[in-house]
Amino acid sequence: MPHHGPSLSDSASVIARLDAESRRFIASSAARRASLELKGASAFTAVTQALIELRADLRIVELSARAIAEEIDHSGIYLAFARAYSTDDVPAPRPEPIDLPVYPGVGDDGQRLLRAIGMCSINETMACSFLELCLEGATVAPIREGLRCVLEDEVRHARIGWACLGSPLVGDAERRLVSDWLMPMLRAQWQGWSDQIATLPEGERAEHGCPSAGAIERASRASVLDLVLPGFARAGVDVSRATAWFERAAEPPTIVARDRT
Repeated sequence: MPHHGPSLSDSASVIARLDAESRRFIASSAARRASLELKGASAFTAVTQALIELRADLRIVELSARAIAEEIDHSGIYLAFARAYSTDDVPAPRPEPIDLPVYPGVGDDGQRLLRAIGMCSINETMACSFLELCLEGATVAPIREGLRCVLEDEVRHARIGWACLGSPLVGDAERRLVSDWLMPMLRAQWQGWSDQIATLPEGERAEHGCPSAGAIERASRASVLDLVLPGFARAGVDVSRATAWFERAAEPPTIVARDRT
């Protein structure tokens, strides 16, 4: 069932005591996440269709189908945060289609499998680490409640990819395919995360669920090294090339401070 989001009314006095710059920073961060969550809903629409076409286990398809509504709900949670902290009107983001990754030379079923695994096993696992970081510093009760709701869902979303890797969908040929494409998939996902990190506004208000760009970058790197790559290795995927690339080439991004208010 969809979450209805935490009420921030009890924290109105805490918010009111913040200076204007802090309120703009937190509101901007929340509005940004609201927009990104809608992109997640679009991505899971494509993943769900891919899983149906692959004849995936019904339980995996169901998780992905639920994820569409859950990502929309996450957008609503973050929009509520943005509106509570902002002193101006915050418009609701609009859902939009996204460009799907294309894997040259790979057949239709391989395309479907790689899209599901790239979105879930890599991106959603990294998202879980990001949310754990946000929860670690958050002290405002409604913010913690909202982040916890989102994290609970994202854990299930990551499991979609791992469940695919452990299902009859993936035999020796599919594991070789994933092994061949793991480095390019990881590179694309890391670039996407790095691009987002590099355009974050300068500063942090960890107690309100907004860690610094540097902390997010460190958590993202740790997620890849401690969760993503070991998870693929346990699934029988050759991670040697992806690991070597990540350790060599995935340097911390240059953090560019930009005023997004």
